[in-house]
Amino acid sequence: MGPAGTALLCLGLCMGQGIKAQAETFLRPTLKADSGPLIPKGTPVILRCKGHPGATWYYLMMGETQSQGAVGAGMEANFLIPSMTKDTAGSYHCLYKTQSGISEPSEPLELVMTGFYDKPSLLVLSIQKVVEGQRVILSCHSEQLFDRFTFYEEKGVNTSRLQKVLFGTNITSASMTTTKEGTYRCYSFHSRYPYLWSASSDPVEVRVSASPSPPDATPQDYTVSNLICLSLAGLVLIILGVLLVEAWYSWRALLA
Repeated sequence: MGPAGTALLCLGLCMGQGIKAQAETFLRPTLKADSGPLIPKGTPVILRCKGHPGATWYYLMMGETQSQGAVGAGMEANFLIPSMTKDTAGSYHCLYKTQSGISEPSEPLELVMTGFYDKPSLLVLSIQKVVEGQRVILSCHSEQLFDRFTFYEEKGVNTSRLQKVLFGTNITSASMTTTKEGTYRCYSFHSRYPYLWSASSDPVEVRVSASPSPPDATPQDYTVSNLICLSLAGLVLIILGVLLVEAWYSWRALLA
């Protein structure tokens, strides 16, 4: 290989390594809240942005506005929101800076402040303990008018949204059905203020028991069959006895 070929090979290798390094440098960061995305009013919350070991600075953005900045501490930087209020509730994302440039933003984290409105009531409209496969109807009721209701299932220290019920007009209640055992809560809010929710309803527990096995009818069937057979046999014996008695009397009458 001549000098020109060697130079081209080296250039190709360098470019490939540069592209690989850039891809490794700008991994997309992730943003999470320690206590989950539902934050009670007035409660502090820590947001953790995970990026890249080479990061020198992390940025926390609320919407399009920078909220906080922090010196990078390896893979992660923490941001403290001292108190959740109507002004700190909203959509957040983070990004980081390295010597090569700035990463793309993380996926948005929707921080919701709960407790802005009074808590609704969560009711079970069917029996609270059901057999596996049966449906349970849950109804979320509020004294105020709302156009959004949402139901959550508790899973340990976390909650998982089950269903958001949407309405075009303001109402006071919404319902959903479930076949799963668990602990449920609901919230209400207005679509104009999607990050300001009511306090959580009191939890409602739904218990699901296994379907009862059908009783084994075989021994009973045998007993009934035996009784029928014995009854028929007895009836036959009675008839035969009557016929024998009549035949005996008829024979004696002939002899007389």
